[in-house]
Amino acid sequence: MSNVADDSEASNPTLNPDLETYSITNTENPGAVLVTTLFNGNNYLTWSKSMMIALCAKDKLSFIDGTCAQPTEDRILLARWKRADSMVKSWILNSMVKELSDAFLSFSTAKELWEELRERFGEANGPLLYQIEREISSFKQGNLTISSYYTKLKKLWDDLASLNPTPTCTCEAAKAITMKENTHILVQFLMGLNDDYEHVVNQVLLMEPLPMAKSSKLQPRQHSKHSYDGTTNQLQP
Repeated sequence: MSNVADDSEASNPTLNPDLETYSITNTENPGAVLVTTLFNGNNYLTWSKSMMIALCAKDKLSFIDGTCAQPTEDRILLARWKRADSMVKSWILNSMVKELSDAFLSFSTAKELWEELRERFGEANGPLLYQIEREISSFKQGNLTISSYYTKLKKLWDDLASLNPTPTCTCEAAKAITMKENTHILVQFLMGLNDDYEHVVNQVLLMEPLPMAKSSKLQPRQHSKHSYDGTTNQLQP
């Protein structure tokens, strides 16, 4: 009698909220590819972000971040968890090029697989950190519009922040650290602008306080030629 009651409780979404996370719809299959660009060993940062977005949309992000732990006692919940976890693991493997996915088939859970990928290709990756820093330091506007130039440069900044995040801090120094980082980013942005904007760069550097690179004060206006509006402090390509 108790087994029947336990089974009923385990299959009741109200009594077991995790059941919704364990659920898999009829339209989902292990052969699905969730991202447009497969992981090839060199694009971990952008690929991992895309995968996390896709898994979040399917309410399966908890299988890789550790918040959906494997049940240890309830056999029904364990079976459902394993089924959902295997689905997530398949999605991750299918989103990698075959040469790589074949080398990661032995991991027992999606979390183990995800953590191995992060440790091998994401965390403490000196060569990748060097590559991004070098790209940022040499990146120039060239033939790009200011909007495109900023967008591409911001992606590099975001990749760098993901690879080498600033430690969180609630002390008084936190604000100073943030301001220092913003100033560094602004200077990099201005240094990469074409020579046509030299007078604009000089005006921006005289502003107090210095604006952030993403500030509306530096956003492009498409309707006019290269100019700088001294009233609104807007950079206009």
